[in-house]
Amino acid sequence: MSAVVLRVVRVPLTLLALAAVFTAVIPAAVQQYPAFALSRGAGLGCIPRPGGSVPGVDPCAKSISDVYALPIAQVVIDATLRSVILLVGVAVFAFAFGLLLGLSAAILRYRPIASGAILGSTSVIAAIPSFFLAYFLQILIIILAGIAGHTVLPVFGFGLDGHLVLPLLTLGLPAIAIAAQITAARTSDVLDADFVTTARAKGLFSSWIIRVHVLPHVVPVVLEAVGSGLRIAVASLPIIEFMLGWNGVGYLALQAIAVRDPVAITASLLLLAAFFSLTSLLLDLRSRNA
Repeated sequence: MSAVVLRVVRVPLTLLALAAVFTAVIPAAVQQYPAFALSRGAGLGCIPRPGGSVPGVDPCAKSISDVYALPIAQVVIDATLRSVILLVGVAVFAFAFGLLLGLSAAILRYRPIASGAILGSTSVIAAIPSFFLAYFLQILIIILAGIAGHTVLPVFGFGLDGHLVLPLLTLGLPAIAIAAQITAARTSDVLDADFVTTARAKGLFSSWIIRVHVLPHVVPVVLEAVGSGLRIAVASLPIIEFMLGWNGVGYLALQAIAVRDPVAITASLLLLAAFFSLTSLLLDLRSRNA
């Protein structure tokens, strides 16, 4: 069996193993703590009755189906689509802007202030945790709205409109920073190569050299960098979706833990593991073909 087939088969086998572990462990684990309330969004957990609960009855013990008044399958599908929208957007966002910033930093490499500003800013962004980035961006948008006297962008909630901007920025900026730094390093190496020097000596336009000689060597590296950024985005989904009210798979996992629904916990954790595994698989296959 080829190495590629083994890597592809490894993903469903890993998910099956995780499913078996989650099915065995989670139902017992959720009995070890009381249901609790999340602070925002659908499914606020529970509202304890005044004077305490009825003996033997847990008013917080709900299921995700009860929280949303929908079948669990529909809730999971809706949450999955929302998270997939974010991750696809992050991939496109990181590829386009990471490539652009990386090329700019490499082209300006003999101008240390300009190039250093680009790479320095990406280093700072890459070092900021996603939840801090989400908080800072929310505060910034609120301040700008106060100055403008009207809403600039929504800072909370789901929607395929302005609501999409803040989650994409929060999850996409670290991926852009990684892609830009790796792109700049690779582009600088290619620009100093002999074949590029020869192309310049022939009087070819810089734009043509970049498009024909540089990009074919740089794009595979950018794709690998975007894959690394996506893995960070997947790991950040629960807290970012919670903070921004996106109600995707990550937020569903937190809700399911809060209301102690083992089926929803298992489904959401498996989906997060699937996102991470598929991203790692694509990155692995891409690196083997590069």
